[in-house]
Amino acid sequence: MTDPDPPWDEADVGSPSIPVAVRPRSDAPSSAPEMEFDEIYARHYDAAWRCLRALGVPSHAIDDATQDVFMVVHRRLPGFDHAAPVRSWILGIARNVAHKYRARQRRERPRLALVRDQPPPPDDLVARRDAAAVVERFLDGLEPEQREVFVLAQLEGATVPEIAQALGINLNTAYSRLRLARRRFERVVARHAAMRRRTR
Repeated sequence: MTDPDPPWDEADVGSPSIPVAVRPRSDAPSSAPEMEFDEIYARHYDAAWRCLRALGVPSHAIDDATQDVFMVVHRRLPGFDHAAPVRSWILGIARNVAHKYRARQRRERPRLALVRDQPPPPDDLVARRDAAAVVERFLDGLEPEQREVFVLAQLEGATVPEIAQALGINLNTAYSRLRLARRRFERVVARHAAMRRRTR
């Protein structure tokens, strides 16, 4: 179950100087917790990275945010109840870290648009980028509570019970938020498809 309080130390979060390589050196004696962390890190790093990105962490900060997630995992692993799902635990930590980074982004400065000098991509790449932009706008427009549930279910494939555990919410609440978010997404997709048909 995710702790109600933020699971990081203020000095840890977002500090680029903190190395992510907390695993033991190859020439150093290894302990069971470190080896267990090694396996968890390898298995869940990509999912945590994707989750942070989808939850609105700015692209330039995703690597640091993912590092922060696993700093928390490493610090709290000795007390983790291994009867609980590891993925739900990590996704809950990622959700809390994402909150922290979004709050920092709002304080610091507005998002800057980066323009790259690139040749026009092929039509299929344009279509994929267009679809990705629609999804990103949809996620940005969701209430944070619905966005968290939608991201974990649709992008990470988590079950609703896993989501409820990761976010520390009632199971019925998780189902309700997911249902509302999916309905809204269906409307967004339908509007986008209609617009594309009209512009052809």
